[in-house]
Amino acid sequence: MEQTEMSPNRQPNLPSMRAAGLSLIELMISLALSATLIIGVTTIYLDSSQTSRLSNSLARIQEAGRIATEIIARDVRMSGFQGCADPNSISMTIIANNPPTADFFQTSLRGWEVNSGTWADGTEFDDESIEGNAVLGSDVISIQRGEIVPISLTGNMTATNANIQVAGQLALFDQNDIVLISDCENADLFRISSNPESGTWAHANNVNSGNRLSQAYNDTARIMRFSSTAYFVADTGRDDARGNAVFALYRQRETNAGGSFTVDELVEGIESMQVLYGERLASDNIRYVPADTAGLDMARVVAVKLGFLISSPESVQDGTDQLSYNLPGETVAPAGTAGATVFHPVDSRIRRTFESTINIRNRN
Repeated sequence: MEQTEMSPNRQPNLPSMRAAGLSLIELMISLALSATLIIGVTTIYLDSSQTSRLSNSLARIQEAGRIATEIIARDVRMSGFQGCADPNSISMTIIANNPPTADFFQTSLRGWEVNSGTWADGTEFDDESIEGNAVLGSDVISIQRGEIVPISLTGNMTATNANIQVAGQLALFDQNDIVLISDCENADLFRISSNPESGTWAHANNVNSGNRLSQAYNDTARIMRFSSTAYFVADTGRDDARGNAVFALYRQRETNAGGSFTVDELVEGIESMQVLYGERLASDNIRYVPADTAGLDMARVVAVKLGFLISSPESVQDGTDQLSYNLPGETVAPAGTAGATVFHPVDSRIRRTFESTINIRNRN
C-alpha cells in the first residue's frame, strides 16, 4: 500500500482555541473609567447649564434696567413741556373744569416717599390703587407735560372765544378731553366740548370755567395732549418657580385728566425705585435730596437721580442673597436686617442696581 508523504510546511489539524473572557479586574477598571467619563460629562453639562442660566439672568436684568430707565427718562426730560412757551416765565391759563393742575409749573414734577399706606392723602392718587399697591420703602414720581400729537391748527382764530379748526388724527381725542394749546407767548388748557372728529373744537363753558382763552391763536400754535403720569413699584401678584413674589415697575396715567386712571405693568423684576431731586439753590449749587426733604422746592428741580434694584427672573444662586444694595439716598437690605427701613426678599435670585441722572430740558 502506497503512503502519502506529508509536506514539511503543512501543519496538522489542531483543535480551535476557546476565546478567553474579561477578568474581574479588567471589568472593574472598565466600569471605573466609564463612571469617571460619565461624571465628567455630567459635570461639564451642569456647569455649562448653570453658566447659561446665570448669563441669561444677567442679560434680563440689564435689559430691564435699560428699558425702565429709558421709559421714565423720556417723561422726566420733558417735564413741564408746553411747546416753545417758556414755563419759567409764562403761566398757563387754565379754564378746564376739574383740571389736573392748578399750577402747571409747580405740579409738572412731584415725588413721594412711600413710607405708609396713606402717603397719597391730599393728592389725586388718594384712595386709588396706586396708594395701596406701591411697595413700602420705594418711591413714586409723577410727571405732567404736553405730549406732541399729529394734529395742527388750520383755522385762524379771530377772537379768544372762537372755536378752533383742526386737522390730523382727530380720533386720538374724545369729547371732554383736555387739550393744551400754546405758542411762544401763551399757553391754555381747556376741554373739548364738541365732537373732536368734526374738525371743529369748541371750548364752551359747560365743561370749562369760561369759554375764552387767553388770546386768539393762529396756525403757528401747537396743539398737545395733556399727559399726567406716575411711576411706582408694586407686587405683580405672580410668583416665580420657587414661590418668590415677582415685582415690577408700573405706570399710572390719567386718561381724561378728570380722575380716571389706567395702570400698566411695564418692566418685570424691578423691586425698588429710589429717586433724588436735584434742586438748584440760590447759590447756583445743586443739591440732591429725597422728595420729603423739608424746604424742597420742586419748581427749582433741574435734574433727577433715578435708581433701581432689579432681580433675576429665576433663582440661579446656590445660596441666598444676603447683600445690601446702595441706591440714591437709600440702602436696600435683606429682609429682617436690624435697623434697616427698606428691604429686599432673601432668596436665591441675583440682584443688580442701576442708576441714572436725568436733566430736565425745560428748566434752567
